[in-house]
Amino acid sequence: MRQPADSVRAQRLITYCVGAAAFLFQFEAFFVHIALPDMQRELMVDDHAISQVITIYLLGAIFALLPGGFLGRRIGFSTLFWVACLVAAVGTLACGVATSLSGLWVSRLFQGVGIGLMVSSGYTLIPLWLEEAHLGWGYSVISQGAGFGMVLGLPLGGLVAQLLEWRWVFLVQLPLLLGLCVYSRAVLPSDIKVTANSGPTFKTVWVTLSQVPIYFYGLAMLFGFQCVLGGARYLLPFYLENVQHMTTLQSSLSMLIYACVMIFAAHTAGRYADRHGSGFLVFLALMVATVSSALFAWFENGDDVLWVFMLIASLGAGTGLFSSPNSRQIMSQLPKSMIRQAAGVLPIALNLGVMVGVFVFQAVFQGGAGYGEIYAGAAICFMLLALLQYRINFMKS
Repeated sequence: MRQPADSVRAQRLITYCVGAAAFLFQFEAFFVHIALPDMQRELMVDDHAISQVITIYLLGAIFALLPGGFLGRRIGFSTLFWVACLVAAVGTLACGVATSLSGLWVSRLFQGVGIGLMVSSGYTLIPLWLEEAHLGWGYSVISQGAGFGMVLGLPLGGLVAQLLEWRWVFLVQLPLLLGLCVYSRAVLPSDIKVTANSGPTFKTVWVTLSQVPIYFYGLAMLFGFQCVLGGARYLLPFYLENVQHMTTLQSSLSMLIYACVMIFAAHTAGRYADRHGSGFLVFLALMVATVSSALFAWFENGDDVLWVFMLIASLGAGTGLFSSPNSRQIMSQLPKSMIRQAAGVLPIALNLGVMVGVFVFQAVFQGGAGYGEIYAGAAICFMLLALLQYRINFMKS
């Protein structure tokens, strides 16, 4: 059942709290991601071992996303949110004080579970407490928070990794998580009795997939795109430092181009999709990503850094053009009775795709494939997804 908060101010505070969670989710991910090459050198481990720092974290987050709806219905989503903040804070502290790589892996799993529960409960708090007329604004705040988390996480992660020991990559995030915990306790309303419709379950997901074929294709598109993008993005810092001979800070500032272009493209694409539809933009995004990856493969050993910046920007443009239109494409095909449950599946497909992509790309890279061969493969995958989008556009017409 829906229970809008008593005032516009209360709804804003709730939304800003969830937006802060989205900020921390992306801030943490990119803060650690950009520091991986430096962490690898300090810990003296191979490519496979350091990649598990990302994949185990994502595994913990994905593991917590779907059960988050069940837990929220039992203890309340407001309570689950601040408890998840504490779990993530404890996991972050454990990462910072870990004395071995295996200890770091276990701590990252625990941290990922906390973050996953935080995201799962946050996505449900928006439709639960906001009036229907404000839902679009609420989800836009989540997107903006995630974008700014990416923008700040990249340069600050590179700076901390270059100046301090790897442990501080985790320890500096601890005050942010504790602060969000305190803030959520202050602004989130008391929990109400929530019906089984307030979050995704295995049954509702299966029913939605079987009744709306385009929803299935859209989720497959989201998973596939994030799989290829996640793997390609994972290798970028290593490429910038090992091939272009950049420092960690220079690499993080270069990746900032990707984030800024993505935010601008996502904002523009969202407005266009609301007016003219999503199909063309999703297809265009996949073609941009295809060309960008192909050019990366072609100029693998080029020493013109301007070309590298342009290619990073084009990859960011493809990401921004894809995200909002594809989400709208998925949700616009659903009846209103299914939207709330189905919306909770989107972050599962997204994060599962990123985890699989990082694992596969890292395994291929460790197997001896060069950056050029890997990005050529990414271009082929993006092209296949573009053909799938062409089929979706045909089904809609």
